[in-house]
Amino acid sequence: MYEFLMDEFYQRMDGVKLDAFGILDSQNRIHTLGTDSKIIGRIFEMFAQPVLAEIAAAHGMLLETPESQTVYPDFILMKDRASREKIAVDVKTTYVDSDQSTIKFTLGSYGSYMRNNTKNIQYRYTDYAKHFVIGFVYRRNGAAQESLVYDYQDREQILFPYYDVRYFIQEKYKIAGDRPGSGNTENIGSFPTRNLEDLKEGRGPFSELGADVFDLYWKYYPKYRSGEKSYTTLREFLEWIPRQGNQLSLLHPYDHEKLMAGIEAYKKRHI
Repeated sequence: MYEFLMDEFYQRMDGVKLDAFGILDSQNRIHTLGTDSKIIGRIFEMFAQPVLAEIAAAHGMLLETPESQTVYPDFILMKDRASREKIAVDVKTTYVDSDQSTIKFTLGSYGSYMRNNTKNIQYRYTDYAKHFVIGFVYRRNGAAQESLVYDYQDREQILFPYYDVRYFIQEKYKIAGDRPGSGNTENIGSFPTRNLEDLKEGRGPFSELGADVFDLYWKYYPKYRSGEKSYTTLREFLEWIPRQGNQLSLLHPYDHEKLMAGIEAYKKRHI
């Protein structure tokens, strides 16, 4: 029932020009952006927002942004604020140096709302039925400079700070890997690939295992400063989880026997 979001995002993004000259001030002067990744990430988020607003309006839904910029997610689609079937949408951005570069994203915290339901998240984690990621991949234009000022009529002289922009939308668990996004943070990393189609099609390891296994894996993944680490890879997790019996809990009910049967089937195919 949520396929409409992916289908319509691609339809409505088709033809959208993702170039930005810079910031227009009250004197009709444009301040160039430079290649700061945080600024460029925010620019792509701004391009995505009206597209999501159109999709929400077409389906009689609200589009909301959190009260704080530091909480998950970037955008929320919902029938109303009491809904327990909200859709979370996070916008992620990364750059590559060449077609052979590995594409890497960080996909949000595994040490907060996935464990206690309310930390660093708008509403409760259990209020969301789906979690999507919109990912933008681009190449940096090293010739672009930041903080240059152009009159509006001279805007065509501005060098855009990025090019070769590609994007995808996919459920988070389908693009997640089994390692943190970096060595000293408690962020989920995407699975490594050089092919954007792998992310667009959601070919990560949890795509086969399912969203509940993804939630269990990252709920119990050892924190960065944890002295005892029960597992740090998917292979280790798949050996660890049968020894836990029926003792592992999620914030929502799940079918333990069905989950374990799926894990055993996965192990026979891949291990």
